[in-house]
Order: sequence, then C-alpha cells, then structure tokens
Amino acid sequence: MDTEETDEERAGFTRRQLLAGLAGSTASVATVGTLGYARLDPVDRLEVRVWVSERAAAYDGVAERVREYLEALLSYDYWELDLSVGGTVAVSREDGASVTSDGEWPATLASGAVGLGGVDPVADANLLVTDGQMTTAPTGFALPHVASVGGARHLAALPPFDELEGVRDGGAVHRIVPDERPVRTIQILLHEVGHALGLDHDHGVVFRDGERVVATPMLSSYAWDPDYEGDRSRCGREYPPADGRERALSLAFSTCARRGLESYDGTGL
Repeated sequence: MDTEETDEERAGFTRRQLLAGLAGSTASVATVGTLGYARLDPVDRLEVRVWVSERAAAYDGVAERVREYLEALLSYDYWELDLSVGGTVAVSREDGASVTSDGEWPATLASGAVGLGGVDPVADANLLVTDGQMTTAPTGFALPHVASVGGARHLAALPPFDELEGVRDGGAVHRIVPDERPVRTIQILLHEVGHALGLDHDHGVVFRDGERVVATPMLSSYAWDPDYEGDRSRCGREYPPADGRERALSLAFSTCARRGLESYDGTGL
C-alpha cells in the first residue's frame, strides 16, 4: 500500500500541528514564531487570508478593498497568489496592535487550526483588520504568519487601486501617493503583512522623487522618525535626508524587500 504523503497533505498536517501547539496556550505571543512548516525551497504559492472585526465590517466594502490592493501589490512572477477573505471575527478589542501583541488574534487562529471556532487559518499570512485608531503608534502588529492593523474606516475610503497615480521607476510600477491617512493606512497594512512574511524594517528604503522624499512600505513612517537608527537598507542603499522636502509614500515594496519575498520559504527570511 502506498502511504507516501503529497506535498499538500504534508504541509497541511504540519501547519495544523504547529498551530495546535498554540491553542489554549498562555504564551501564544512567545510561541507564535514557531508557526510555519519546513520548505526547502522558496514558495511557489503564497496563501494570504483577510478577516475583519465586527466593527470593521460596518464599513461597506472594506474587506474587498483590502483584497483588491493586496492583489495588486503582492502579485509577483515567483509565486501564485492565493488571496481570500475569511469573513468577520468577534474580538474583545479594536486596537490593531494589541489584538495581536496580547495574544488574542494568534490564539483565535490556533483554535481555528484545530477545528474550534469559525476561523480557518492559511499557511502564510493571516491578516485581521479592525476599527482601531491610526494616530498613535503602534497601530498594527505582526508575528510570523500573523498580522493585524486598525483603520478600517480609512481603508474603506480608499479609491479603487487603478485610480491611484502611478509612476515608473527602474521598470517596476511604484504607486507614489501623498502622505495622507487612507493611503498611509494601506501602507501600514502592507508593512504588517511584510513582517508576517519575514521582512524587517531595513528591507525598506526611502528615495527622492523630484522635490519629494518617498518611503516604501517596510520603512514607512520610520523614514521620518529622528530616533530610527538605520541609515541604509540591508541591501546597502543609503537613505537620503528629508531636508524639508515633501513626504510621500510608495505602495510598492522596494527591490530589497522583493528580493526577500522571493526567498520566502514558509518560515522566515
């Protein structure tokens, strides 16, 4: 009798096994870093699922707007993007950071992985959008494979992705937009998803575009923070000083971040 597992069966079993280890644990945040499963090669299929809190769901179309932006900004030649909406989740708090950092969202995912509750996690990135505030950091939080962010009202106010101004830089489309609340919120969302996939702040860059200084998602507002100690990306690109120039945001991951994502193997970078 042939008992060899398929890759899909092996990956699913390991995901369930690891997530199950978190169910009921008071150390959810500490142990969530062990999520993932052994892949010897970079992934060729990336699974991302989006949920919204009950209050976030009150904003018409917010989940589909987030899905639209992620579809545009996570589609790369090196993987097939499997992007889905998981539905509505009841949470005890709307704060986009503490719902993960305090362990509630990781524990919900862990319970769902073993068939308890209505949340069915995916292998790579499980994102929760809440109605939390977006004025005082932190406004989102991420762990390996787990992310959350506030700002549902701002995300719902985003225009369709194709209506954003776009420019070309080095052959890749960079959506450079003003540093305003709705687009800042979607950039923070991308920042947290990047963390969930193993990216760090120094995968981001800041660059000049005419009279503007533009920050990419993984650096984000750290580009304007005088206390941020980095002066270049991990790929060696120096960060130019702002020098009073207008601030702007790119919704495209930097080349350095895209190299990191290309090497993502289901665990970390």
